[in-house]
Amino acid sequence: MNKKEDDYYDKKIDNGLKKKELEEKYGAHFSEFNELSPEMENQWLNSIEAFEKQFDNAKRTTVWEYMNKPFFKTKDELKPYEITKELERLFDLMEENKITLSTLCEVDDAELYRFITEELFQEEMDDIRIPGMMSCFTYEEFHPNAKLDIKDAIDYFFRMTMGKMENIGGEGYDLLYINIENYKDSAGNHIEKQKVVNCINYFLDSFDKFEIVTYNEKKFEINEEETDAEVTFTIHYRGLYETSSKTYDFRGDGCFKLKPSEYGGWEMYHIDLPGLTIG
Repeated sequence: MNKKEDDYYDKKIDNGLKKKELEEKYGAHFSEFNELSPEMENQWLNSIEAFEKQFDNAKRTTVWEYMNKPFFKTKDELKPYEITKELERLFDLMEENKITLSTLCEVDDAELYRFITEELFQEEMDDIRIPGMMSCFTYEEFHPNAKLDIKDAIDYFFRMTMGKMENIGGEGYDLLYINIENYKDSAGNHIEKQKVVNCINYFLDSFDKFEIVTYNEKKFEINEEETDAEVTFTIHYRGLYETSSKTYDFRGDGCFKLKPSEYGGWEMYHIDLPGLTIG
């Protein structure tokens, strides 16, 4: 074994000892599968250790204090044409302090400036500074977008549920965005939870996979209080078998009814889909 190989295995041993120390001190857990070089793994482990040490003694602070209390004017103190420039200045200061703010939907500059100065600056965070670590915030975490959340739930249903993603920790398939506890039929009558689960799983088990050919939204309605929504559509999809070229086509109108979930986002409490009967 040459010196290069000796160094390699020495570093692997050192990293193994470091992992054991982090597991004993902080309850860390590390996967056996690791594609990092010993050098990169060592840097990563040192970052974890530095974070844990700071976290143990970290104080809570506000985003504004974390950024060293930068000067700013309120939105009402600025003229409309000044807002964009001031917003860019705040973003530069946030970047200097390793803070990011992203949006999932389009938000105008005036609202973003108001949000940062009136809400984000008051948000509490841990006073921890680790090289390369970013503190990330998303506008929609503070101001959920109902339409976006509903579209996400529908997209998840087609990609994951109809994609036959297995239910982690349970039997059958992933029904994450379906409210199986409070499911209702088209007349508004409650359907027992296990019956909903059985109907969906039985239908999904009828084919090896599904292919969405077309999906065209017809109506998207959310009530004024944002407590209920209905999405109607036309759809054409196919049920397929892996060992046969035979396919089964399903076409027609469909409907999703949704309510806000207590865990965040929206979930379906009624599904009307050609080929799928629940009840």
